Amino acid sequence: MACSKDDFKIEAVRLRANSYLIISTDDFSRQIGDLVTISFPDKLEQPPVGSLAGISLSETIRESYPPQADAKAVEIIDEKATVVTDPDTAERIAWHLGENVFLIDVRTEAEYTEGHISGAILMPPEVIADRLIDEIPDRDAVLLLYCRSGNRSAAAAKIVRERGYSLVIDAGGIIQYSGDLVTGPDPGPRP
Repeated sequence: MACSKDDFKIEAVRLRANSYLIISTDDFSRQIGDLVTISFPDKLEQPPVGSLAGISLSETIRESYPPQADAKAVEIIDEKATVVTDPDTAERIAWHLGENVFLIDVRTEAEYTEGHISGAILMPPEVIADRLIDEIPDRDAVLLLYCRSGNRSAAAAKIVRERGYSLVIDAGGIIQYSGDLVTGPDPGPRP
């Protein structure tokens, strides 16, 4: 594929270490996928965790999961980015990052019991502000919130951000989820 230098620029949110969630939707970004591991040379500082940045990449993207790339330049767009994705991507983020990542279902207990993403913790919006600090005290944890259609998760994400958590991702509605749901009150295994 022939590309100009501008074609190798993505917009991404830093999740942790060298892991980034791609937000841009151009052809180059779609070819990479939703997650990418980016190495930064010593002279180039990574953006803070939770920030949205424009990142120029070298032409070589190494095949792996997630793909690997080298940064050439970075420009911070928003240090406290509001991140919205979908439940499938949220599940991949949880799987990729592993530790200190929490899928949080903000629906009612009845909705949760009918079916939820494996590993999800139930925290309806009316209790999330009170329970979050006790159950997830690390404010650097990655929090992935979802509901049925995306409305409650957006409202809950705002509350969680106001509590000082640095990386809150609104994963939208479970109606978009393509995986198998876990039924009953047990969260099931984490992704």
